[in-house]
Amino acid sequence: MNLFPELPEELSPRLKWMEAKNIRTMQTKDKKWVAYKSETQHHYTHEDEVDAVVGLAKKLKIKLWNE
Repeated sequence: MNLFPELPEELSPRLKWMEAKNIRTMQTKDKKWVAYKSETQHHYTHEDEVDAVVGLAKKLKIKLWNE
């Protein structure tokens, strides 16, 4: 439920960065997180969603949203 429907939804810096870099996440059946770059075979798996995203960024040598 959106308490203030008239206000535009503001994405966090990480989510804006993920959108710009075409990075998505999904949780597997065993509760691990997979971060992947859309339309590529690049991915990184971790127990924590943010750590999966950071691991993928480091693997791809992409600057993080907070760098």
